[in-house]
Amino acid sequence: MSAVDDAVTMLIQASIAGIDAVEGNNLPQELVDSLDKTVVLITDAANDPAAYGDNDFWALNQEVEVQIWYSQALDSDPETIEIAMMKAFTHKYWQVAAVRQRTLDPDTQQLFNTFYFSRTKNI
Repeated sequence: MSAVDDAVTMLIQASIAGIDAVEGNNLPQELVDSLDKTVVLITDAANDPAAYGDNDFWALNQEVEVQIWYSQALDSDPETIEIAMMKAFTHKYWQVAAVRQRTLDPDTQQLFNTFYFSRTKNI
């Protein structure tokens, strides 16, 4: 499975309270237009060969970008959702590579944030 597929499956299985939808690579139009759901989009950020030897490699350094758009009707603290999400990734052997600052989208007035998670996958 690709890093995106693995991350989507893991995050869906984590069943984090407050996250209404998790998608990989692109969002269906109904989620793009939704202001009343908290939506997560996971995309590839890196997929680099690693662990070289004997004219070959046997691992991939993988990184995913995780964008979260919060519902305008969110009734919980975004930090609670973010901590649960970071813990879900780290409990499945991903590292938190970067966390950006929460920002307000000027068009939709939705709060959003971006995270990067990385792992080394032996192949």
